[in-house]
Amino acid sequence: MRTFAYVVFDGERLSADPRAPGRRLRVDPRCLAGPPVAGAFAHVCALTDRDAALRFDEPEVQQARRDALAWWVTLLGDDLVCLTTFALDASRYGGAMTVARRPDRFKADPFARLFPGTVVATDLFSDVAPPCGPGIERQAGVPWPGGRFDDTQPGDERDAGPGARVAADGALPR
Repeated sequence: MRTFAYVVFDGERLSADPRAPGRRLRVDPRCLAGPPVAGAFAHVCALTDRDAALRFDEPEVQQARRDALAWWVTLLGDDLVCLTTFALDASRYGGAMTVARRPDRFKADPFARLFPGTVVATDLFSDVAPPCGPGIERQAGVPWPGGRFDDTQPGDERDAGPGARVAADGALPR
């Protein structure tokens, strides 16, 4: 599976064509992987200015992600289609997007504290189960909440510290 896909935002519309005019942003690829939800709305909290960026490690970005897990996803309930940050590269945050079935759901979006939100009608995005918490860590360059930290397969062993061996599924050998 790819670690990210691209969308392009021109300030008014979103496109899944990476060559479309506008700002190209990395998204969680699961948002584009399944059957699209017709008649959805995206709250795009991003600017078209290519210099508009924050570091993912900034406290403001961390807090917005914490709030998304703590109450935003629950507040949206069944209206949530998908949620993703926009990664620009391994360390820079370009904004975030929440996709929902109704356009009136975005007033409390925690990501709008970082970049202003624009509501865009869209038929591009797929249902993605909400992220489980409380983890907010991410793999460098991968939009949150997508990505994985390792590519081990069940049954593979890896080091768990000095003198310990743990199977990839987390079980200690007997």
